[in-house]
Amino acid sequence: MKEIDINTIIFETLYTISPLRTSKVSMFPLDDIYGHPPFLRFGFALTNEEELISILKNIVNEFKGNLDWLIRKKPASKNCILIPKIFEEISSEGQFYKKDFWIKQFGENVYKHYIDSALEDIPKLAEYIKNGFPKIFH
Repeated sequence: MKEIDINTIIFETLYTISPLRTSKVSMFPLDDIYGHPPFLRFGFALTNEEELISILKNIVNEFKGNLDWLIRKKPASKNCILIPKIFEEISSEGQFYKKDFWIKQFGENVYKHYIDSALEDIPKLAEYIKNGFPKIFH
């Protein structure tokens, strides 16, 4: 699968479940896939948003990929974030979009391995999400 398709497949999958509130559909910068950790910030636009988020959290928690993924909703935010757990566990304190910060945390080879692993997971995670919402996709 091409990087451009991997970049938006989660957004497209979630949008099939419900219209989304989000300012961007991409999970990583196409001009530098290692530019920052892949993530998607989103919110469901339907009134049953909490129910959909709960179902989605369970699906993501059960996914067995290269990395563990999670969905977080911070109390002060309307939106959720879907992100590899390894990047959420480290406090980036305003450094999230800075590749050098992540390279300092993990070393360049490990950081790139995490990104490559995440990009390999993304299409599989999208398919896993589809299978978790059978009424919508089947």
